[in-house]
Amino acid sequence: MDGRSECCRYEPSLEDLLADEVMEPVLRSAGLELQELREMMMETARRIEDRVQRSDAEKNAGAQ
Repeated sequence: MDGRSECCRYEPSLEDLLADEVMEPVLRSAGLELQELREMMMETARRIEDRVQRSDAEKNAGAQ
């Protein structure tokens, strides 16, 4: 395999992305702070998980 495809095998975590030195000025230009973005991402993840769990529960209730 060439080196280019190897670089894409690693998926950085949210913390990795937020630790990148480029992120702070980019976020600041968008009017956001690192902690604010982190909290929004965590809340979004929680809402998605809640939606998945409700959907699974509804499917299981309908199968009975």
